[in-house]
Amino acid sequence: MKVLIIGGGFGGVRAALNLAGNSDFDVTLVSKLDYFEYHPALYRSATGRSPFESVISLSDFFARDSNITVLKDEVTKIDPKTKTVKGASGTTYHYDVVILGLGVVTQYFSIKGLNKYSYGIKTIQEALEFKRHLHEDLVNGKRAEYNYTVIGGGPTGIELTAELTAYVSHIRRAHKIKRTFHIDMIEATDHLLPNMPKRFGRLVTMRLQRLGVRLYLNTKVNAEKTSEITFPHGHIDTHTVAWTAGVANNPFYAAQGEMFKFGHNGKVEVNKHMEALPHVYVIGDGANTKYSGMAQTAIHDASFVTNNLLRHMDHEPLLAYTVKEPIYAIPVGPYWAALKWGWFETYGWVGWVLRRTADLKLWLEFLKPRRALSTWEHGFEDSEGCKICQ
Repeated sequence: MKVLIIGGGFGGVRAALNLAGNSDFDVTLVSKLDYFEYHPALYRSATGRSPFESVISLSDFFARDSNITVLKDEVTKIDPKTKTVKGASGTTYHYDVVILGLGVVTQYFSIKGLNKYSYGIKTIQEALEFKRHLHEDLVNGKRAEYNYTVIGGGPTGIELTAELTAYVSHIRRAHKIKRTFHIDMIEATDHLLPNMPKRFGRLVTMRLQRLGVRLYLNTKVNAEKTSEITFPHGHIDTHTVAWTAGVANNPFYAAQGEMFKFGHNGKVEVNKHMEALPHVYVIGDGANTKYSGMAQTAIHDASFVTNNLLRHMDHEPLLAYTVKEPIYAIPVGPYWAALKWGWFETYGWVGWVLRRTADLKLWLEFLKPRRALSTWEHGFEDSEGCKICQ
C-alpha cells in the first residue's frame, strides 16, 4: 500500500514511525520543513534555553527505515479522483491512502497592527528572533522603564510569560541593568485557561501574580502600535508584544474549494475512521475532534489511523475513533508546573518533574534511547550568544 503523509509534525512523524519497517507499506512523508519542531519547548528556546531541544532533522527519525521516504515540499492541491497530491515544487505524489497532518497557522483576528509589530513563538525562527529582540532591547535600550506584554491566557502564553520573568531578570543581572521592567498578560475572557476547570486556572493565576506578572483579564485588544497596545478603554505602553492567542486551520483545506466540510471552528469534519473523504484522513490540529489542537491528540490520531491501516491489511474489522483526554501539564516559571491527569492534580516542583518526565517519555517514543536522552538534556542547557550572559 502506498501511504502518503503530509506534514512533519507530531501526527505525521508518529504515523510514519508506526508503519516503518513494514514491507506492506511504501510510505512517503512530505513536509514543507526538513526538520521537526517540538512546539512544547519553543517557549524555552525563546527564553535562553538550547534550540536543539526544539528542532530535530526529520531524517533522524527514519535513518534505518528503508520503506520511508522523506521529501521537502509544500502541498497545494489534492485530487481524490486520481489519488494524487500536487506540490509547490511541481511534483505530483500518488497515493492509495493519504494522511493529512498539516497543523495550524497564526490567526490575528483582523486586529490592526498585530501582524506588523508583534512577535510569535510558533516556530523556531520566531522564538529565536524574539529572544534576540529581548536581549538587544534590554542591553541597548535607553528607556527608563520596560514593559513586555504577552497576549493570550492559554498554555503557550502562560508558559512564555512565566519564563519571561526569569529570563529578563537574568539579562538585567548579567549586564547590571538597573532600569525596571514589567510583564503584562492580556486575556480576552474573565479567567486564564478558559478551556479548563476554573480551579486549575485560578491556581495558575496565583502563581503568575506571585512572579510579579500584571494580569489584564476580560480585556480585548483593539490594535497594536509601535509603542502601545490599545483597548476599547485605555492602553498599555509597550515596545514588545508576544501574540499567542490565535490560530486558524491550515489554509490548504479551504483552498480546495468545497471538497472538505468544516465545523463551526473551521476544522475539517471527519467520520468515525478519521476520513474526511474516501482514503483521505485528517489528523491532529486540522480535524474537528474534541481535543484537537494538542500534541497528545495528534499522536493519538496518528496511532488510531495507522492501526486501522494495519487491521485492513490483515483483513480485520476497522475500529471506530474514540477521544482520549489529554494530560495537562503547564510549566509556570522555573521548577513549577500545574498538572492535571484525569482526577489527579498537582502543582509546584512535583508538577514540573512530571512534565519534564513526560517530555523524556515522548522523545523515547520517537527516537533511539541515546538520541532521545541527548535531545531531552538540551532543555537544561543555556544557549546565549552574548558572552556576558553565558
